[in-house]
Amino acid sequence: MEESSRGPGQTAYTDIDGTVTAYNTIFEFLRFDATEHARGNEAEEFLAGLRTAAANGIPRSVTNARYFRWWKSRSVTEVAELGERWADLQDQQAAAWDFLEPVTSLLDAHVDSGRQLVAVTASFEPALVRVRRRWPQLALICTRPLVAAGEYTGEIEEALVGEAKKRAVLAHASGNNVDLAGSFAYGDHHSDLPFMALAGESLLVEAARGVSAAPVS
Repeated sequence: MEESSRGPGQTAYTDIDGTVTAYNTIFEFLRFDATEHARGNEAEEFLAGLRTAAANGIPRSVTNARYFRWWKSRSVTEVAELGERWADLQDQQAAAWDFLEPVTSLLDAHVDSGRQLVAVTASFEPALVRVRRRWPQLALICTRPLVAAGEYTGEIEEALVGEAKKRAVLAHASGNNVDLAGSFAYGDHHSDLPFMALAGESLLVEAARGVSAAPVS
């Protein structure tokens, strides 16, 4: 049957950091890169600067964009290979790289029910290799760094935070014949609420704040 002839499908949209993973994928990926290149002190200073900016009220969209300056002038291929090596290390030390409940089990249940899984995250693809190994069918809506001559420029298309996540989910749903009212959404931060509000069932983990739990059948 052609995709266009099918009825609207149900999808589970999920944030990643703090929702699916017990760690921040982009921060820890940066640390892994720094370890390989003996730049540990520089990395901690860089990350501390991002945390300080956030504590001083700088919007998440701005700090997320600043994060990608770390990768300026780095080969896209090199960083992709780095992501594979980091995922290999995580697989070898799985106990140190936990996936979080209840969302992990909910995503597994969605897979069993034939629903599509879509990550909606401010992270980027090389930092998400292990997550995609865990759920091979996972589609990614993530931050897209700008590239020139095969290297990252240090800039991004758009920080995938807040309303940007909502716009991305709406575009995905429109382009993939998704029944949003029959779909599910998961997040862990108030900035996730705009995209979560599009789904018929949603769960804001670690903070109930009026968002309904998502039963899976």
